[in-house]
Amino acid sequence: MSIATMSKKLVWVVALMGLALATNAHAEAKIAVVDFNHLLNEWSVTKTTMQALQNEFVPRQRDLQQKEKDLQAKADRLQRDGAVMSQDERDDLQRELAKGQRDLKNQADSINEDFESRRNEEGNKLQSQLVVEVQNYAKANGYDMVLSSNIALYVKDTFNITPQVLTYLQGHAPAADTKPKAAPAVKPAK
Repeated sequence: MSIATMSKKLVWVVALMGLALATNAHAEAKIAVVDFNHLLNEWSVTKTTMQALQNEFVPRQRDLQQKEKDLQAKADRLQRDGAVMSQDERDDLQRELAKGQRDLKNQADSINEDFESRRNEEGNKLQSQLVVEVQNYAKANGYDMVLSSNIALYVKDTFNITPQVLTYLQGHAPAADTKPKAAPAVKPAK
């Protein structure tokens, strides 16, 4: 983490603590922290969404694997029969192999880029939903302020409500739809 980022976070923490102290003058403030990353990683909705996302790319992965096998069969044929082939046949097969390898790499890169894009899209949705869920928990339990633990420099364990929020999350349906959208149909490359 850069010094500038730490400085910005420290300014926010100081400002929030100042707000908390000002609030404390009128009444005892109820403040807590949560480990947002832990919640996101352990939330059953995240696990379900990520598994659905993996499943979404299975057909494209299978197609890629089949093309890999086909290309390997051609390479084996060249290795096995290259000595008895005419020069033109050998040259054609070598060009076909080189083109196939380029196409295979391009297709693999495309799948990886599409997967990363979808994972980021779904991750952003999950983060937004988790923020709403933590806010709902905080409101329902009378908290005045809930901070993410990654912006606090030090927090007593008694202020960490991550386990309670995780139990809350696992015990009810999320506030918004969490099913990933179907991926757009992609025609296999030929």
